[in-house]
Amino acid sequence: MNKSALLFSILAAAPAVQAANQTYILNGNIYSKQSSWIAEAGVAATSDLYKEQDHSVVPLLNFGYHGEDFNIDFSGANYRFYGTDGDLVNLGVHLTSAGIGYDDDTSDFLKGMDDRDVSVDLGLNADFQVGTGVISTYFQHDISGAYKGYLAGVRYFDIFSIGDADLVSFAGVMFQSKDFVDYYFGVQPKEARANRPEYTGSSSVAYEVGYKLIYPISENWNLTQSTQYTELGSEVADSPIVDSKHQWLVGATVAYHF
Repeated sequence: MNKSALLFSILAAAPAVQAANQTYILNGNIYSKQSSWIAEAGVAATSDLYKEQDHSVVPLLNFGYHGEDFNIDFSGANYRFYGTDGDLVNLGVHLTSAGIGYDDDTSDFLKGMDDRDVSVDLGLNADFQVGTGVISTYFQHDISGAYKGYLAGVRYFDIFSIGDADLVSFAGVMFQSKDFVDYYFGVQPKEARANRPEYTGSSSVAYEVGYKLIYPISENWNLTQSTQYTELGSEVADSPIVDSKHQWLVGATVAYHF
């Protein structure tokens, strides 16, 4: 399960604010080396989203193409249809996922719960360059019939160069619709147990802060270290299947650009 994708999988168009080391913000994402293919692998340690979750160490894998306007990789696809790298305002569309789902293998505590499917979401972005940073706003709606709701939010990115490395800091807030919260964190009457009472979700707001440190070790290779903290809203955290409102992720990857 991708925790960061759960809380802020923000895909869309943003003006390309670029550091000297080729790290840039585009389509609401942090990229390196525009107009190139990427193959990336690593590992992350995460907190438990669901009680008694089986896995807290997960692989991080990615492959795709990051272009001037169009990007596609394991996180989804996005296309900037208005604006260029130097413009103050860009608009885009994206195809992505809310990033979570579970089945019987996710947690012993979830035994007896119906599976929750990973969604396919379609969305829009409006992004603004502000000084050295980018404010990325987004709205995405489930088109797969999984949770049948929407996510919306805003995120701020800033890039700071430290020698050969680039440090990208970010902070954001996300609104989660009632349908999203009820599907992924609700407990239906037929799923209720003595230690897992019925729970109906309502709309919620989550907050995040984090950074991504990108270090180029050659013309084609990068090392990346990422850390993210997210605070879930009480409407999610009060669910009897949620472990804690405090969620974190620490990961590292190596990427090859070609």
